[in-house]
Amino acid sequence: MILVTISMLAMPTKITATTTPTISIQPPEIKNIEPGSIFSVNATLQNAENVYAWQIKVQFDKTLLNCTGIYTPPTSIFKLEQLAGIVIDNSAGYVMIGYSRMGSVPGKSGSDVLAVITFKVLSRGRCPIEFSKPYGQLTYLLNPDLDVIQPVNLEDGYFDNWIPPPPATLYIYPKRVVDPTLTPGQTFNVNVSIQNATNLNSWKSDILYLKNIINATDVTEGNFLKSIGPTTFNVTIQPNFNTTHALISMSCTLKSGGASGSGVLATLTFKVLDLGETLISISDPYLKDPNGLFLPFNVINGYFNNLLIAKLSIDPSEIRGPEYTPGTTFQINVTIDDVEGLKTCIFNLTYNPTVIMEITINIPPVLGLRPAKKIQIDDLAGYIWIQLTYPSTVTTYTPVTIMTVEFEVVTLGVSPINLTNTQLLNEYGNAVSHEVSNGIFVGLIRNVAVIDVRASPSEVYQGWNVYINITLENKGNITETFTVKAYCDNYLIGEFLVENLEPGTQTVIYVQWNTKNVMPCHRYSISAEAQALPFEIDLTDNVKIDGNVKVCLMGDTNGDGLVDTSDMASVCYAYASYPGTQRWDPHLDLNQDGIIDTKDVVMVAKNYGKHCP
Repeated sequence: MILVTISMLAMPTKITATTTPTISIQPPEIKNIEPGSIFSVNATLQNAENVYAWQIKVQFDKTLLNCTGIYTPPTSIFKLEQLAGIVIDNSAGYVMIGYSRMGSVPGKSGSDVLAVITFKVLSRGRCPIEFSKPYGQLTYLLNPDLDVIQPVNLEDGYFDNWIPPPPATLYIYPKRVVDPTLTPGQTFNVNVSIQNATNLNSWKSDILYLKNIINATDVTEGNFLKSIGPTTFNVTIQPNFNTTHALISMSCTLKSGGASGSGVLATLTFKVLDLGETLISISDPYLKDPNGLFLPFNVINGYFNNLLIAKLSIDPSEIRGPEYTPGTTFQINVTIDDVEGLKTCIFNLTYNPTVIMEITINIPPVLGLRPAKKIQIDDLAGYIWIQLTYPSTVTTYTPVTIMTVEFEVVTLGVSPINLTNTQLLNEYGNAVSHEVSNGIFVGLIRNVAVIDVRASPSEVYQGWNVYINITLENKGNITETFTVKAYCDNYLIGEFLVENLEPGTQTVIYVQWNTKNVMPCHRYSISAEAQALPFEIDLTDNVKIDGNVKVCLMGDTNGDGLVDTSDMASVCYAYASYPGTQRWDPHLDLNQDGIIDTKDVVMVAKNYGKHCP
């Protein structure tokens, strides 16, 4: 089991003072803690005045967290004379504690820790660690007259160790419906589909479109979720959502479980009302897993057009892969589509000549028509200028190739392949309206990065272990093996080998750093550095400095830089305590054997009188 200490729990949390008393969870965010691990948070009170008694009830998700203990530190000014009681109810997901003064005495004022709450992580997810509401009912401060002190701010905490799956893609298919035969009165279908879903239990999406161009007449559920089990599918069509658009609202929930993979979520039927174009846009969507957690995804919208617009395109639009090393070759096509009466086509194809170089060009006939051609090639500047004039006009509603270019890879890198200064002319020399789609070449990319460095605990005694998690990512497109170095300040902690990290994936290195041989009374900066690879395109993300660790004198339990009577008193007060008992404080278990006993007292005694410079 990993013990993760977020802060020096027995010490008051330092927060900028405000005029209103504030009860808060500190730290406010707990992230990236593995199931089976233990962590603690402080319930703190700042800017209190005349507190005679107090009580807090803290709630949490019982499926994610299990409370293993709660106590008020013995040094806290709010550890009052009488413990009212402690309740830990993991079946209901809450913990409660309260203290009171005794007799006719004034209340306590100031800022300090009310309670230290320790949790064991059961699974992955997200949940608040929150005080019961409303204030004054089960969470409250009382003055000596036993009146509830008002006002008081409540600031909750949040736990999050969820690792989201790779993003799915929510998209309209076909992406483009461009068909001049879809005249008013005709109908067509599109699907709302999903690709690479992971454990999808429910989804919601609105669809927006111009209401004067098309109108939704029917919406049916797809098979993706209902192939797993019973579902609830809801749909509403609002033909007059606003002055310009209509709206389809859809939602679907699987009764239990989740679906993974790709498939159709819904099929939409539209009736054409007029000539024109409109986006078929996915709006306000969400995807959830069976636990109600939001799943990541990307969106690709749809498009409808029954007016003819020619398209000049690079096909394929993307050439990428680690196999494209210097000396290898590849081909691209320039295509024309959805054009009527084309006589002349003029364009400039540009590229990065330091990355790729044209080696051959082929101009094929189009629909049996071989064009007269003018070609200018500048390998130094990186362009091919083309003018093609056909013996008679060309009409096509499907893509046809008008030029094929073979390139050789010169060096590692990226090159746009763009069509610029384009002109399409009919037989009368008039311009033909058109749109252009460019391309890109991505060759071998080497790029590794240190994404995150996390060290815990953030404060330790000299000789304690610090656990460092280093997250690394391969941002390139080939599998990489490389070394990573971990540092405290400029001192090397260790060097570690990362083997066979696949493109687009991450890995975590778990480092255990023993502080026995480092100087105490110092806060060390923790960093990691990934090896620079040959031809690596970006070295700025190879180093990450994130967080620090304070190394204290052994036995300096209150962190004031001096081992003295107050430290001895704290350890003696917790004598014979162990996890789950009221006086247990892991910060006082100096030898970390799970019980505070004579060995811990001796460790304070041995360093008694030592102090920081």
